[in-house]
Amino acid sequence: MRYKQIIFDVDDTIIDFAATEDFALHSLFKVNHWQLTPELQRQYHAYNQGLWRRLEQGELTYEQLSEMTFHDFILDHFGIEIDGQKTMDEYRSYFGEAHKLLPGVEDTLKFAKKQGYKLTILSNGEKFMQNHRLELAGVKDYFDLIVTSEEAHYSKPNVHAFDYFFSRTEIGPNDTVFFGDGLQSDILGAKKYGFDSIWYNHRHRKNTLNLHPQFEVETYPELVELMHNDFEKKY
Repeated sequence: MRYKQIIFDVDDTIIDFAATEDFALHSLFKVNHWQLTPELQRQYHAYNQGLWRRLEQGELTYEQLSEMTFHDFILDHFGIEIDGQKTMDEYRSYFGEAHKLLPGVEDTLKFAKKQGYKLTILSNGEKFMQNHRLELAGVKDYFDLIVTSEEAHYSKPNVHAFDYFFSRTEIGPNDTVFFGDGLQSDILGAKKYGFDSIWYNHRHRKNTLNLHPQFEVETYPELVELMHNDFEKKY
């Protein structure tokens, strides 16, 4: 086997992030009697993505992101002063209950386990929330190891996040491939650490970072095909 271990991201790789964010955001706004229009939701999504990019680039800490996300957004759009951390905790309580799998996930995990791969997770997120969502989705038991940035005290693509991950598994980078949707966090992170990656580009995004993952797929059946061919076919 070309690889012995496959590392998976969670959000928008295993669990549908768009559906999760939609549920959590609508729940939060409804309880607080804030009007959420489609345009405002698009603005929030772009704004939130920008904050996470700043986190990944080391410009923000996780605590800063948590405090400012809703505090700043609600103040800017509604002129209301709120407790940012308390509101984020409320949002995460809704976020943690959403667990819609992307198409083909479970069949692919079953196949990979039968093929003998060690399946693991490295996610930028909270330990309890990610474990809870994977359990609700019915796929947690497929994974031998689940590591989050909360535990590592660093977020992908920081090399220290990968240092922590590989300190927890007996399989090294040379026998590992990363499967994830995030160019900035997953693909760049694997490249910086010096091991192979598969870009799960199911959202049909442009490769704006000019990165060159070993493989690119748009569906889980394409990942199964790669495993069938022992990762010989290039995309």
